[in-house]
Amino acid sequence: MILPARSSEVAGALMEFDIEMAMFPPERKEMNAILQEYYEVVIARLVADGGPYMTPEGPIEDFWRHISEFLPPKGRLALARGSQRELVGCGTLADIGNGKGELKRLFVRTEARGTGLGRRLVEARIAEARVMGLSTLLGDTLRLNVEMRALYAKLGFRETPPHPESGTLRSFPELSPFMIFLRLDIS
Repeated sequence: MILPARSSEVAGALMEFDIEMAMFPPERKEMNAILQEYYEVVIARLVADGGPYMTPEGPIEDFWRHISEFLPPKGRLALARGSQRELVGCGTLADIGNGKGELKRLFVRTEARGTGLGRRLVEARIAEARVMGLSTLLGDTLRLNVEMRALYAKLGFRETPPHPESGTLRSFPELSPFMIFLRLDIS
């Protein structure tokens, strides 16, 4: 499914993006490149907050181990593409049971920031969660990820105690002290 393109003006240049929900695993090299950028930002913030250093390779491998959870029918992988079909943003949604979904890996490349694309990626995954019959969305992020925290708050998410379903806590429990947890009821 491809959502309609929307244009955004950034520094006088008109930028257009499509958001598509992947039906199959994406091309590995292209996806690894955006995940590498994403995890470099995440790890830098984690270290700045006093957390442990890790290389991006571990979280990237974790993404591929769980790819089936982010594809229909169990989940969604939102991919944002620019006018040349280049990958400029992404985000995942996984059905984690009991009417709950988990949003992860929201990222927008530098050239597409400030365009509203991050918000569109979240809204697209919320819409897909409703189609999937989910009633609650959970998320987590680092305390220092102020942009994501602000965006999710604007969309109605509330901070909560840690949720045991967190994919991050399952794969990287040592990150718990540096994280915040979010919830949105969508039913």
